[in-house]
Amino acid sequence: MNYEIAYSEDELGYRVQMDYEFSVIGDWISEHLVTRTDIQKVLQYIRFAENEEEMSHFIQGNFDVVIQKSGVSVSRKVDMSDARDEIVAMFDTQSDFYQTSEEGIQAECGLDDLSGIIENWHEVVQ
Repeated sequence: MNYEIAYSEDELGYRVQMDYEFSVIGDWISEHLVTRTDIQKVLQYIRFAENEEEMSHFIQGNFDVVIQKSGVSVSRKVDMSDARDEIVAMFDTQSDFYQTSEEGIQAECGLDDLSGIIENWHEVVQ
């Protein structure tokens, strides 16, 4: 998995930049794993999944994270409730033609990949 930890002029801080299909993982790490405690907690979840085959499921902001032996899954939920009325109005003759979705974006990767990224991220943030 290709990634880069780089300074973002727009965000005025470091971010994990990843390929498009994994970008939600990079966004989750960049936005929510900013303290040593948060990073250590996720590394502990990874160890529990690897060694004890325990599943950890938690929500941080609009990110839904599942860490288990088979890997990690990160989903970013999208709130489309505000846009629904506007979208339906565009199709005013067929109000049920377009349905908004809150599924969002999802990415998955292996535990080794996630562990490597987070350990490198930890070195940058600290």
